[in-house]
Amino acid sequence: MEPVKGGSLASLPARDEKLMKDYNPDASIASWAIRFVAGLPNVMMVLSGMSNPEQMKDNIATYDNLQPLNEEEKEILRKVVVNLRESGSIACTACAYCTEGCPVNINIPEYFRLYNAAREDMAGKRAEFSRLCKEFGKPSDCLECGQCENICPQGLSIIENLKDVARFFE
Repeated sequence: MEPVKGGSLASLPARDEKLMKDYNPDASIASWAIRFVAGLPNVMMVLSGMSNPEQMKDNIATYDNLQPLNEEEKEILRKVVVNLRESGSIACTACAYCTEGCPVNINIPEYFRLYNAAREDMAGKRAEFSRLCKEFGKPSDCLECGQCENICPQGLSIIENLKDVARFFE
């Protein structure tokens, strides 16, 4: 389930997307994730959510002629994984389970999205951060109650990540 990790693996930093597109310009980034998962041992079915007709068409095209990743493609993905780990980005899928019940109404996924985007390109991100702070609780308002971490399907250290976001923007 979730081979594209809630869509987050389809929105890679530009340098990582370029690695993949340089190798195969016709393949969508999401198709790489689907092919990776489908090629794992003992995988008999891959369930992938879709948000629009274009994603559905892309998934159908990927499954229509499903080819496992070759060794060169696997090596490209290894480089992408290293880059993602070194980038310091937060691997949030924006499911928003964490926001329900937050006592100070922090829009955790939006702050994480903004933080990840700002690490690649800061243009306009401070203004967007200020707008979010007016509408929702700030990352530094976190009471560290832990309800968000208890429900996060990705197992993120949300409290520590919110501290990183606060240090970065505030």
